[in-house]
Amino acid sequence: MPDRTRVRHYRDTIVRDLRELIRIPSVKGDSCDGAPFGREAARALEFMLARGRELGFATKNIDNYAGHVEYGSDGPIIGVLTHLDVVPAGDGWNHDPFGGEVDDGAVYGRGAADNKGPAVAALYVLRAFADEAPAPKVRVRVIFGANEESGMEGVRRYFEREPLPDVGFAPDAGYPLYNREMGIINIHLSAKRNGRAIVSDLSGGEALNMVAGEARATVLPAYREIASRVVEETDSRGTVEHRIVFDGSHDAPVITVKGISAHGGRPATGVSAIAYLVQIIDDIARAVEERETNTTASENRIVGNGVIEREIRELRRLIGFETRGDSLGIACRDSESGELSVNWGTIRVDADTVETGLNIRYPVTADFGPIVSALTWRAKRAGFTSTGEHHAPPLFVPEDSDLVVRLLRAYETVTGEKASPMSMSGGTYARMLKNRGVAFGAGFPGEATNVHQPDEHISIDSLMRHCEISLQALFELSNAPPRTAAAT
Repeated sequence: MPDRTRVRHYRDTIVRDLRELIRIPSVKGDSCDGAPFGREAARALEFMLARGRELGFATKNIDNYAGHVEYGSDGPIIGVLTHLDVVPAGDGWNHDPFGGEVDDGAVYGRGAADNKGPAVAALYVLRAFADEAPAPKVRVRVIFGANEESGMEGVRRYFEREPLPDVGFAPDAGYPLYNREMGIINIHLSAKRNGRAIVSDLSGGEALNMVAGEARATVLPAYREIASRVVEETDSRGTVEHRIVFDGSHDAPVITVKGISAHGGRPATGVSAIAYLVQIIDDIARAVEERETNTTASENRIVGNGVIEREIRELRRLIGFETRGDSLGIACRDSESGELSVNWGTIRVDADTVETGLNIRYPVTADFGPIVSALTWRAKRAGFTSTGEHHAPPLFVPEDSDLVVRLLRAYETVTGEKASPMSMSGGTYARMLKNRGVAFGAGFPGEATNVHQPDEHISIDSLMRHCEISLQALFELSNAPPRTAAAT
């Protein structure tokens, strides 16, 4: 019998490589010099491919969009899909987000759990598989993508040049296994500022798939007293910090709101700083309107035409604190994957325009077209146009498929725990396999890793346990590769 514990021989090297990889700040950057997602993303990809070559494997780099490390020369392809890019660090860390620090048996840093830890683990699982299977009847490819967090374009380009694996899994979620991933829509709404203004600028959020942890706005000096009063009166519900300071050069109030960041696929678990700031700005506008209504024409007052901050008011009405899409007209649910969610990820307001970005997760049995049509119609009525639409269709692999059965058997063999597949709102590379793969690992039930939050980390012991399960999975899948659903 193959020895799944062999991968534990590589424990120290796995930790070393993970710490080095975390120190590469592979947040998406500007395209440059053959690096479509920025130099750091390309550097992270080359780091992993170089490690693969050092371990004796064939490698391939698809123009820094994605690459793979491969073992075996013939037979069906088993794919293990990971990613090396990360979301922005954000604030509130007790550890250096790009330091790769080890503390109390865990490695800390942005990407430690999502997805650099599992990516490094996959490479050494492949090495251990090669140690145990010197003449495999399959090819195993560990595929590294460079922009999973910002649209998955890298792996799309990769599969334009390379064949889809026959079966595979993405260790970018949790155990025991996810055979259902909700559809994902990223959409941007924009409008020209057409009402009276009380803010010169407003910004919030760092990525569409993160609940915005901070947002700020500069209020015009004429409204400083009302702004101060509204901020003071705003109900923080005990979870949100409001702060107002004054720009010394213009005596303009700068309002900063700090919420609670969370994964965009679970917006109800965070507190949106954008939603709170938009509420405050609209409340200031309403207070100004009330003051002007109650001021006689003979008194000195600020005079203007139109609704004050009309676009901000419409966004509050359409989105606000809602996370189910009721006011956008897109709320829906199914028994397989639950209810649709909306994350208000970003907002940018300057002198001329208002732009905001939404991350929508919709049920696996729902239709993409009607959701977008309803949202676009509501947005248009409010004066917004939709742009930059991105769509990742849902994933649904039946529970009784060979792939699901074998992967669950690998999990049960290592853990001794009976398990059933689950559904998730998040999106992994598994959906890129077009119903030939699922999300499998690497997180364990009840174990917090702070993915997309400050102090993200991964337990070294848990990472090694994941390595054993992944190696057992390769043994299961390489023993007469399972049949899969037809690609769609």
